[in-house]
Amino acid sequence: MSTAATGDAGSAGSGQTVRAEGGFAYGVIGADLHVFGDGTPLCVLENWRPPPHADARWLSELPSRMLNARYAVVDFTGRDDEVDELAGWRDEGPRLGVRWLHGPGGAGKTRLVAEFAARSVAD
Repeated sequence: MSTAATGDAGSAGSGQTVRAEGGFAYGVIGADLHVFGDGTPLCVLENWRPPPHADARWLSELPSRMLNARYAVVDFTGRDDEVDELAGWRDEGPRLGVRWLHGPGGAGKTRLVAEFAARSVAD
């Protein structure tokens, strides 16, 4: 399955083109397209899954592993306003839509969307 959409990227004369094929979405603004070295795109569309179990001994071997959002070592707290805003977008927006979240590394983007996805599945 392949879909393509073009939308306003926020500045005059620029637009974003998003193409999804086989569960991988490619979004381009101007000339920026991010992919991994093996050609896998940076963003993958897939159903939400709960965090994998990570052995405590394995995590403590390298404490930086505990910072990896995929393991959700610390429970999600706060950010209710952001989760509510995302729920409003989900419930009141178009049936098919994409929302781009951006911010500096370590700001909690991954944990925020994981929490939103978990709540969306529960809803």
